[in-house]
Amino acid sequence: KDITVSVDANMKPILEKLGEPVSYFEAASCAFEGLDKIYTYSDFEIDTYPQGEEDFVSAIILKNDVVTTAEGIYIGCSRDEVTAAYGTDYSEKGSMVVYEKDGMKLCFLFDNETVASIQYFSTVLDE
Repeated sequence: KDITVSVDANMKPILEKLGEPVSYFEAASCAFEGLDKIYTYSDFEIDTYPQGEEDFVSAIILKNDVVTTAEGIYIGCSRDEVTAAYGTDYSEKGSMVVYEKDGMKLCFLFDNETVASIQYFSTVLDE
């Protein structure tokens, strides 16, 4: 739907644009006062954390090649395409490559040399 979602963004306007999720789950937050919420759509999942009366995006998990990163990377891209788009300033943990910038982690999980999973995480949860 040509909607941009970013970590630490207020979930309310995003939810208004995306509409009803396929499924929804909430549970008491371990790190904050209130409820953590998970909104699952057909092609991606958005997790949130509470802050006061508002909910903010803590994670975005892409589920297939229909959704891309802002740089055009999607599940099924090669490792070379990822480094061409994001560079080589990353940490590597097993088969996962992690880029960190501006309070966010962008994680690419590889199956051989092909992107199998893309996940964005807020570093607010690291604090």
